[in-house]
Amino acid sequence: MKLFILLVGAICSTVVGFSQNIPDSCQYQVEGRVLDIGNQQPLAFASIQIEGTTQGAVTDEAGHFKITQVCYREFDLVISFVGYKTAIHHHDPFHKNPQILLASDSLVLKSVVIEEEVLTGELFSSSVSGLSAQELATHQSQSLGDLAGEITGVSVLKTGQNIVKPIIHGLHSNRVLIVNNGVRHEFQNWGAEHGPEIDPSLAKNIKVVKGAATVRYGPEALGGVLLIEPPKLDFLTSLQGEVQAVGQSNGRSGEGTVQLQKGFHHIALMGQASVVRQGDLHTPDYQLTNTGKREQSGAFTTRLHWGNTDVVAYFSHFDQELGILRGAVTGNLTDLVNAIEQTPPPLTQPFSYEIENPRQRVRHNMAKVRGQWFGENQSVEVQYAFQHNRRQEFDVRRGTNNLRPAIDLVLTSHSLDAAWEHPSLYQWEGRFGMQGLVQDNNNLPGTNTTPFIPNFNVNRIGLYLIERRPLGDDWLEGGIRYDYQNLSVRGREQNNDIYRNELIFQNVTATLGLVKQLSDHETLRTNLGTAWRPPNISELYSFGRHQASIEYGLWRYAFQENGSISTDDILTQEEHPVFSEVGFKWIGTYESTQENRQTEITAYVNYIQNYIYTKPTGITQTIRGAFPFFIYDQDDALLMGIDASTTLEHAHHLSSKIQGSYLWAKNVTNSEYFVGLPPANLRYQLSQRRGRWGMLDESSWSISAHYTFRQFQAPRTIPIRDILEVEASEQNLFAENDTIFDILPPPDGYFLLDLAWSGQVDHFTVGLQAQNILNTSYRNYTDRLRYFADETGRNFLLSLKYSF
Repeated sequence: MKLFILLVGAICSTVVGFSQNIPDSCQYQVEGRVLDIGNQQPLAFASIQIEGTTQGAVTDEAGHFKITQVCYREFDLVISFVGYKTAIHHHDPFHKNPQILLASDSLVLKSVVIEEEVLTGELFSSSVSGLSAQELATHQSQSLGDLAGEITGVSVLKTGQNIVKPIIHGLHSNRVLIVNNGVRHEFQNWGAEHGPEIDPSLAKNIKVVKGAATVRYGPEALGGVLLIEPPKLDFLTSLQGEVQAVGQSNGRSGEGTVQLQKGFHHIALMGQASVVRQGDLHTPDYQLTNTGKREQSGAFTTRLHWGNTDVVAYFSHFDQELGILRGAVTGNLTDLVNAIEQTPPPLTQPFSYEIENPRQRVRHNMAKVRGQWFGENQSVEVQYAFQHNRRQEFDVRRGTNNLRPAIDLVLTSHSLDAAWEHPSLYQWEGRFGMQGLVQDNNNLPGTNTTPFIPNFNVNRIGLYLIERRPLGDDWLEGGIRYDYQNLSVRGREQNNDIYRNELIFQNVTATLGLVKQLSDHETLRTNLGTAWRPPNISELYSFGRHQASIEYGLWRYAFQENGSISTDDILTQEEHPVFSEVGFKWIGTYESTQENRQTEITAYVNYIQNYIYTKPTGITQTIRGAFPFFIYDQDDALLMGIDASTTLEHAHHLSSKIQGSYLWAKNVTNSEYFVGLPPANLRYQLSQRRGRWGMLDESSWSISAHYTFRQFQAPRTIPIRDILEVEASEQNLFAENDTIFDILPPPDGYFLLDLAWSGQVDHFTVGLQAQNILNTSYRNYTDRLRYFADETGRNFLLSLKYSF
């Protein structure tokens, strides 16, 4: 970290040498585009005026405007167009090329301004997809994972309805990086049943970077990056806010959110808060006992601006308690057979708001300070963030141990990021940056269990450079990054002796991309990049039972001469070499924007060396009976697929949206399929927006159809009863064939139908939704609880929002 701080100082010194004082003359200018917020079409002949002056401009047919010879360093732009809501934007010479998205007078949405760095990100050639403002407003009461699952190419990994994680192009958990408000979200991401502790109701925008984004964001971005952006803080605004209440029939849940914002000349403030309480969910046929949820979250943001400096301070708190389906807890293989075969699941009880074991309690705090300095054609950004994450998992145990958490972990993270956007040099534009991370993860005493993972510390530093230059109407882009990570491990062996280990991981990653302008309405983005991640602590050192399985990390088992497995010793890198995962991903995206049609098609190929996964190895006897156990192993994996979406604008304000995705993936070393790959799916939505109608100022409705196919890329199936029979005969079912297996075949495909309607009267907006309106009984292949219960049935949702 000392080296990191010295390098930050060196950058700042270099920047000062490049900077020049801007003379006080009429040499300033501003240019940008004005678009319709709904269909992103340019608005010709829109008026842009510098407030308090006679200077201004009118947009051309492409929505472009330019005002030159401005005498003020900072000024307010007033953007207006007949039939649209006026926007006011505080502008300075350091934020160029604003994009103004005007909202029609008939819409609830407000007009917004997006500045250049938010628009483009730092990787032009990557494929980036997101949700529209209307889609985000419709689905914002869902979990973060479910919300991200609305984006084309993104699926979800679930442990019931409350624990949801995004899957990007077949990868999840430690292979998908989550960036919340510009900060890498640090949590116990090694567990598939550990969801991100982020409240999506506090977000304003959610995007997915689908390329190999390690060069910009660091290790673990093999699948992609989920970007969560907060509401933008504007200056010179009156007190604005929203108060919303949401009720849902399935789970009898209630949710309340509030947001307040005020902008002054040099300071802007915003506060947000949310609370959720949910009871037991239900399928079309039975109750899902112990699936309640309690959640509280809040955030406060302030932005300061003076001269050429911007400072943003942010703090958020998230507190969540989740119940896990009671019928999914088993004591041994016999209990597991009963749980799988019984309908409804064992221990099903009437509806309740109580949350009993098994359950999770998670609290996450995040504080950050970001400073930006803007010079002539350059900028420097420095950001420090602190995160504190505590995770408690309560299992069904005997006696007073039932009150104790089986897992009690505290993770503290300190991160320091610095970046310099340098002046253009021979048409090359780019950024040089550094990222540092210090982490401390500890098992708290009092669980009366052997820790599933040991304590550890992480120290990481990364340096990256991203450069791009225009080639006529096209862009060429390249980047390179170096990461160095030290992992310090300390834990206890079975005999209570302490063991320690010091590990070093390092890697160089690179990316090369091209943005090709095929025509005025067509663009091709293609990118070839490498990505990597070191093995996580669970993959190396997991030991014993976690949830419903027994697992042994790569260094917690060894094969004996007779083919059996010993878990008595802790291995080292010399005894069992373990390598970092290294991915090579190509992605290409075709984009077409016509007057009444928008189309995006993305194809990708991702080859991952040293892919880490679990596989079955045998049966072990415990005091609670016989259990299958799994070990971690490494092989090479290949993932390929295609995502596509198109939006069609019809007459009478009707529009259609069609989405689809397909993934093919395989363990190429052993030529076998993995468990839990998301199957192919198709979606169709028909929607309509209407202006004033009766007493309504605005209204909209939509009908959505979603079909998920059966997953045919699945490994072999070994029913639990077969395992019990073999175990009774004292044979080893996996001695001759240790390939991946599943205990149930993939479920059948299913069709879901959703309806939604919203209407606005003055400052009030009412929303009605009917989810799974046909009350379809189905099971989701990527839900880890599909062995025990169906997914939720019909759900009605009512929301009321007051905006001012």
